[in-house]
Amino acid sequence: MRKTASRFMPPVAVHPPLRWSARCVLVVMAVAFMAVFRTHPVAVSGSLLALGSLVAILSRREALRLARIAQSRADESICQFACSIDCRRADTWVVRAVYEELQRSLSAVVAVPLRLTDYLQRDLRLDADDLDDLVVDMAQRARRSLADTSANPLFGKVTTVGDLVEFLQTQPCLPNSAV
Repeated sequence: MRKTASRFMPPVAVHPPLRWSARCVLVVMAVAFMAVFRTHPVAVSGSLLALGSLVAILSRREALRLARIAQSRADESICQFACSIDCRRADTWVVRAVYEELQRSLSAVVAVPLRLTDYLQRDLRLDADDLDDLVVDMAQRARRSLADTSANPLFGKVTTVGDLVEFLQTQPCLPNSAV
């Protein structure tokens, strides 16, 4: 029996809405903010304006950086990414899950074609916490287990997109996954 083609893999996971406990925390924080704003409106307004301006400038700079990368790789897609991997040895579900999840996390505005040699932190600017969350989503979509990742020979050594593909490739398949 042949494994189902990766183009038929489940879509990107949609995260559920906030639970009621998280909503309560947000309401308490909003009430506390309003109390501080009521007593110090100028200071709070000035701080919010400065913080908002800084976030807007940094977001714009990052969007332009990603757009430049996408423009320099305009003729590339998941096809070139997959062709750069030994497809006889690689699980196409892992390849597609890594590519699509990383692209989704980078930008909702412009699709940034990825290369195996892209560094996760330096080039794609993903921090360790974000990457940990992404790996969970990638493994779920690729039907890979994340049990006992410390036994993986690449544990703690993943620096590039190619390393990430190899790391997930080395993890065992989930027992209920199609072969």
